[in-house]
Amino acid sequence: MPGPRVYTLDEANDLVPALAEAFGRIDELRKKLRMLKIKLNALEMLWGGELEDVNNPDHTEGKALLDQLGETENAVAAVVQDIGEFGGLVKDVHGGLVDVYHVREGILVHLCWQRGEEEFIAWHDVDAGFADRESL
Repeated sequence: MPGPRVYTLDEANDLVPALAEAFGRIDELRKKLRMLKIKLNALEMLWGGELEDVNNPDHTEGKALLDQLGETENAVAAVVQDIGEFGGLVKDVHGGLVDVYHVREGILVHLCWQRGEEEFIAWHDVDAGFADRESL
């Protein structure tokens, strides 16, 4: 089995538009998740456990909301998986953080991108995280 995809800085920077677009999709899905959760929470506050009763007048809506929540969560996971398929390691879905492997001075490291950055501008050791980012 081959190892992880290792990017040059130029190759990593070529990913930025796709990463920005992917996190735009995630943002839209997260908005949808929030709205679905608000609606479902309102029904659960109103009915409690009775919402699960098939005779409850809001049972069908509650079940539909649960189904939509699951589908939307799966859609977020699919976007994260798409990023992973080209070697991106999503570190924070909410903040839009992605690492890719890179060789710097002969050592395998992560190039680190955060949503809003026009290119990869930082790196850190593979066993470190965002707090340990260093400028390129």
